[in-house]
Amino acid sequence: MERIQARDKFIPDALKRGALQAALVFALSVARVGGLYAPWSLAAVAVSGGKGLGLWSLLGAGLGALVLFDFQTGLRFAASALLIYCANLAFCDTKLRARKGYAPLLAAVALLLVQSVYLVGRSAVQWALGAAASAVAAAAACGLDETRQDGRLKLLTILTAVTAALSQIQAAGFSPCGMMAAWLALLCVRAPSLPYTAALGALVGLCADLTGETPVLLWTAVCGCGAFAAALMKKYHRLLQGLVFCLCAAAIPLVLDADRPWLTLYEAAVGALAYGLLPQKWLPDLFSGAAEAMPQAAPAMAAKAAARERAAAFQDLYNTMFRTRPTEKGENPAVIFDHAAQQVCRNCVLVKRCWQAEYQTTYNAFNDACPAMLKRGRAEAEDFPLFFTSRCLHFPELLGAVNTELYAFRLRRQYRARLEDARELAEAQYAHLGEVLGSEAAPEPEGALLRCRVGTMLRPKEGESTCGDQLAVFTAGAMLYMLLSDGMGSGAAAHAESAMTVRLLRQFLKAGIQPASALKTINTALTLRCQEGGGFTTIDLLALDRRSGGAMLYKYGAAASYLKRGGVVTRLDGGSLPAGLQSAHQPPETTGIRLEPGSVLVMVSDGVTSEGDDWLRELLAQWPVGDSQELAQMILAESRRHGGLRDDCAALALRLEKSAENLPRRV
Repeated sequence: MERIQARDKFIPDALKRGALQAALVFALSVARVGGLYAPWSLAAVAVSGGKGLGLWSLLGAGLGALVLFDFQTGLRFAASALLIYCANLAFCDTKLRARKGYAPLLAAVALLLVQSVYLVGRSAVQWALGAAASAVAAAAACGLDETRQDGRLKLLTILTAVTAALSQIQAAGFSPCGMMAAWLALLCVRAPSLPYTAALGALVGLCADLTGETPVLLWTAVCGCGAFAAALMKKYHRLLQGLVFCLCAAAIPLVLDADRPWLTLYEAAVGALAYGLLPQKWLPDLFSGAAEAMPQAAPAMAAKAAARERAAAFQDLYNTMFRTRPTEKGENPAVIFDHAAQQVCRNCVLVKRCWQAEYQTTYNAFNDACPAMLKRGRAEAEDFPLFFTSRCLHFPELLGAVNTELYAFRLRRQYRARLEDARELAEAQYAHLGEVLGSEAAPEPEGALLRCRVGTMLRPKEGESTCGDQLAVFTAGAMLYMLLSDGMGSGAAAHAESAMTVRLLRQFLKAGIQPASALKTINTALTLRCQEGGGFTTIDLLALDRRSGGAMLYKYGAAASYLKRGGVVTRLDGGSLPAGLQSAHQPPETTGIRLEPGSVLVMVSDGVTSEGDDWLRELLAQWPVGDSQELAQMILAESRRHGGLRDDCAALALRLEKSAENLPRRV
């Protein structure tokens, strides 16, 4: 009983830690370099490893790519995170993973490797920005790796990420990014040596420069030189150290001939005042004292404590960045008339009469016309009162300007509506992330595996060189997965959609995610992509337990499948919509079946049976025990005879054989 209670207590705690890790990595995605790179988030994925928290980190990064970036930028970011996770998964049990430089090198190389594909032919400045982001990712990985240090450097790294994230906020020309950078650089005064202080200060300033809109290396010079100068006054009061820092902040912008040098001085002064006036106990102690050694007798407890600290720090960052975001309000329709009047009325001889002496009457005339024109989508002369149309000297021009502004207003409203829909889809994706990762793989029982013979065949539409259908057959433990995806349309565009779906779904299933959860995740992502101009695709997935023969067939808009068992051919239908056209939470259609030795299962795309499937049923009923590849080839050959040239065609054929202890566990 005690063992059962301990297990029940452990599972919720593990889920909580994993969910927090995903939220933390998602929050770190706010801190960007040049608006294109999120090196801190990639560093967190690199140090999380390939199991446990690593998968949660990957999902947090994927959510950040989906919500915080546009599609192209988010795709690059997600690809970098996925590459890092796959490398961690491949080397998780090797000596290479334990080396100190592994995580920093992995984060930097993965970021630069993926981004280099999109930087071909770009300017040297863009290449330099990508290289700088890779360097930041490596430095952040060094700081976030809790196995390499005592936590102080990790805290400094997180504070640096907060500094970068604050660059997105500006008020009256001021940015809290500069204030935070100045305060953080002054915290580095307590570093063990002057070069170390200057280097850390310059690194903090570099992060502010890379993420903000300041002149090149302005804050790098201010923070590096200012921290160095303040460190010379380490023995004196913190206010004096802050004053020395402000002197550097005043002089360096003048030397660099920066615009609005007083702005840099004011931001540095706020950070210096915070450093000098805050009580000592409120300032994080990053460098004083020796690092406490991790107890050798209880490494597991130390690791749990470090994980809790990291979770708390990242959770606070997430709450600060997202929970306090103000609610956006819709645009007032009165802006239509304001802009139209500015264009037409300002040069009119009656402008003072209409907009000063009789302002309320003019305003009421526009206000009375508003409901009718919004409902119709266009303003007409009869929408305005007669006294107004007869008095206005430039009414035709005014009416034209109103319609122009009304068209722009409707476009802006439609854009905001689409953006809100995208946010709702992203929230739906995030809502079931716990479901995606919450299930743990059950221990596999001992026993022999059924031998699976699989045949595959593809044929493009007549006149096309690329097939829009895609296939995949792979194993994960004792499970065999057969996957068929049919992209919208045909040719290269359909191929791109189906290939992406197959690739992502294969990665999810290989990572141990349950098929239903993985399919819902893919459906939500495709739904969001469809709203941004992407296409939809069908998904046909067979998950077969090679020990018991139990199988589950999942379909999103896929064509019927066919099962031959005991000489009887059964049609397995699926009537749902394709992935990308379903609602965000709609699960796939599922059909449970059991396959026995000698059973044959066939999966086809809709191009094979576009003219009916009677011939396919007859073919299966008469098919003798033979090679599965021959069966797949025969199906596509017969489909050609029955009008199967009007669309892409794909066929998967599976035949089970008896178990054998000495058979390899691969298809």
